[in-house]
Amino acid sequence: MEERIPTSHLTSREIRIINLAKDCLTNKEIADQLQIEVSTVKCHRRNLFKKLGLKGKTDFAKFLFSKMSHN
Repeated sequence: MEERIPTSHLTSREIRIINLAKDCLTNKEIADQLQIEVSTVKCHRRNLFKKLGLKGKTDFAKFLFSKMSHN
């Protein structure tokens, strides 16, 4: 049984970072695209992990994969 993760409480910036990460962009590439610092991208990702209940990069990768398979 797959658990549905609510994304309605994410900011537009966090959603943008998810979409860029789905395209396999690195933190630096995401920062360049959004014209922000890499440290800001990392901060947004930490917030995403907390909001989505993810424990690390592996959970984030699984989350991204599930989002790609639903599109």
